Amino acid sequence: MDMNNTNNRVIAAVIVVILLIGAWYLGRMERSSANGYMTQNTTETGTSTLDGSYTGQYATSSIGTAGASVSVADQTAGKTVAINSVTLPQTGWVAVRDAGGRILGAERFGTGTSNSVNVSLLRPTVAGQHYDVLLFIDNGDGLFDLHKDMVVKASDGSDVAGTFSAK
Repeated sequence: MDMNNTNNRVIAAVIVVILLIGAWYLGRMERSSANGYMTQNTTETGTSTLDGSYTGQYATSSIGTAGASVSVADQTAGKTVAINSVTLPQTGWVAVRDAGGRILGAERFGTGTSNSVNVSLLRPTVAGQHYDVLLFIDNGDGLFDLHKDMVVKASDGSDVAGTFSAK
């Protein structure tokens, strides 16, 4: 192919652009399919109490989250969130999410139950606002990544979460 020919240069440029668009599209599809595990079938039993705390059991054999639970209560606004208890069947994360869907902070926990623990936040909670506490299963890299770590889901597809209000 003679690259001094203008037509050949245009054709080569079009091919490069098509390849770049294809690579970008495949990258987006790969990230989308990575989130597909979040819709696995799960079962849920739990109780809500008048003080705003929530304790529940969430299980699914296909993603290894049997026995996961979280309990949190309303608390004073600030740069940490007190978690009454968290149980993870494998190493995972407890993350705090604001009403806008932003993760304010996350702490890593090992397998088993941890009682009376704190999650440090990058941004403080604000009095009068409501927050979710979510459980994630670590993808094995030891770093919290909202898009790579597996959020525990309920059977209806909603996030498994405790909720609390900051005072």
